Amino acid sequence: MKSLNQDLLTNIFSEIYNNGYVTEKSLATKFSYSERTIRRYLKILKENNYIMLLGSGKKRKWIILKKYSN
Repeated sequence: MKSLNQDLLTNIFSEIYNNGYVTEKSLATKFSYSERTIRRYLKILKENNYIMLLGSGKKRKWIILKKYSN
């Protein structure tokens, strides 16, 4: 397994904190990573109970559950 990029995790979390309505595509474009990589990092944040996705489709929003610090 590849090692985690802590800066990318922090950047994704910060973007969600500042604007819950983000997509994998917008994060991938902003941080110059593939959408697959962004999904993997979002999954890590979700599995560790930092974020949660509410809703579906265009109305979905990421919610912060606890502060992330690396």
